[in-house]
Amino acid sequence: MSSRADAVRSQLLLLRHRGGDRAALAELVAMWERPLLYYLRRLLAREEDAWDALQETWLRVVRELPRLRDDRAFPAWAYAIARRVALGMLRRAETLEPLPGEEEGDTAIAAAEPPSLHGFDALDIHRALARLSLAHRDVLALHFLEGFSIAEIGAITGAAEGTVKSRLFHARHALRARLQGGTS
Repeated sequence: MSSRADAVRSQLLLLRHRGGDRAALAELVAMWERPLLYYLRRLLAREEDAWDALQETWLRVVRELPRLRDDRAFPAWAYAIARRVALGMLRRAETLEPLPGEEEGDTAIAAAEPPSLHGFDALDIHRALARLSLAHRDVLALHFLEGFSIAEIGAITGAAEGTVKSRLFHARHALRARLQGGTS
């Protein structure tokens, strides 16, 4: 998540919205529209698909908002909805890539030093990210670009924390290989 301040601001906007303030929902959408679009753009190849997914995400968020029990969970909850929308679009387009094996927390993986991305510019990283598998793009975008913790990514994706750690480990190495001109 972008910051603790954003999480607190979201909570306040949700309280205002529940109190009948219609402008609060518009502020909430304005606050999270750009980060959600950025995330969706990492999952979907075409920008227009990301915009469509964003619109569908907000429709679902508004419809399901009364069921949100903990306002502190809003950012992860909204990202989970956006992820489901994007995956649904990919399934309908029949381009959904299979996720890698569900390896649980491997102590060798947890202890290994993550590869450095030092020396690569943001454009190179984004281009390499776009060439990774969906599972790798998803976990890297959530962790590094959106700032979610391992536990929050588990909540968003429905995966165990050990699985998230494993995917993150493999995704870092795949991204580094792409940046160095490899095909991993």
